[in-house]
Amino acid sequence: MGKDYHLQYSDGQLLSKTIDFLRFPLIVGVVFIHTDFSNIVIGGGKQISFVNFPVFARIFFLFSKVIFEVCVPLFFFISGFLFFYRTEGFSLKIYLKKLKSRVHSLLIPYVFWNVVVLVFFFLAQTLFSGSLVSGVNKLIVNYSVTDWLWSFWDTSHVNPHVEKTLPVNSPFWFIRDLMVVVVLSPVFYFLIKKLGILAVALLGLLWLYNPYFYLPGCSTAAFFFFAAGAYFSVYKKDFVALMKPHVSWTAGLYIFLILAEFYFLGKSWWPYLYCANVMVGILFSTGLSAHFMEHGRWRASAFLANASFFIFAYHRLPLVFVIKVLFNIVRPQSDAELLFLYLLCPAIVILLGLLLYSLMKRVLPTFTAIICGGR
Repeated sequence: MGKDYHLQYSDGQLLSKTIDFLRFPLIVGVVFIHTDFSNIVIGGGKQISFVNFPVFARIFFLFSKVIFEVCVPLFFFISGFLFFYRTEGFSLKIYLKKLKSRVHSLLIPYVFWNVVVLVFFFLAQTLFSGSLVSGVNKLIVNYSVTDWLWSFWDTSHVNPHVEKTLPVNSPFWFIRDLMVVVVLSPVFYFLIKKLGILAVALLGLLWLYNPYFYLPGCSTAAFFFFAAGAYFSVYKKDFVALMKPHVSWTAGLYIFLILAEFYFLGKSWWPYLYCANVMVGILFSTGLSAHFMEHGRWRASAFLANASFFIFAYHRLPLVFVIKVLFNIVRPQSDAELLFLYLLCPAIVILLGLLLYSLMKRVLPTFTAIICGGR
């Protein structure tokens, strides 16, 4: 390549700062992904059809289904990188130590926030049974012990009409799948050490073949991007230094792919465009962030970086509530009104989350650290 992209821990501040900087905008992207008005059901009735709002539908698709689709894969990539970061070898002792650490950073928050959602839904079903509840899901008061257990892993076993295999706190499918790859980390380490970049390429082909495939805890996206991040750590390569010099051409290619996704939507080979867009999006967003960080134009906020997990964990609870309340108040009948709500709903939820996180850090610092995985 003509350059040495191996990690130099003495000057690795840009790498660390870039990761810290990316956390918050990526979480904002996740919140926008979940600000989906296409299936809002209140009192058993669907509220809007995107067919009647073509301008809003295109803008929603541009951001929530194209641009922000890079967020979750990049989180998996960063997770894989950090899991093996500064790890010399991978003995049983190291493996068990890392598992113990992930109990605190992943498992405990996973259990807590799923319980919170169950309690939230129970209260919503009890207090707002007519106006704000869909009326199509099984009432929590009628849950069996088996239903409660499945709620932490795959709610389609509780509500068969649900198409996706998600835990009750649906964004936590990411944590669920991350915990699975963490448990399987010795396999990833062995394959990467033996096969090098070939192991990552094979998992990449598997993801390319079916980017949307996932069984509960087993997704091609989690396997590929976690392994890709792990590769950089195992071989001590600085992915920020690698991506930063290529901002110019990745920007052009990224815009081209976004336009192509619009133009060729519906084609049988469209998922390949989606995959290419995600890959180039990771290169572009990481390189762009590092470029502006290096030149002092952007700075990582410790508060926003630390608050990101809280926003991720908490946002699904109030987001549904805020959307339904505002739909009841505004009763949107135009593209402009829907665009206004598309910006307002996540803004309210994110700002409220930052306020709550700040307050909890002051009043209950130990508890807040526990439910946020020590963050």
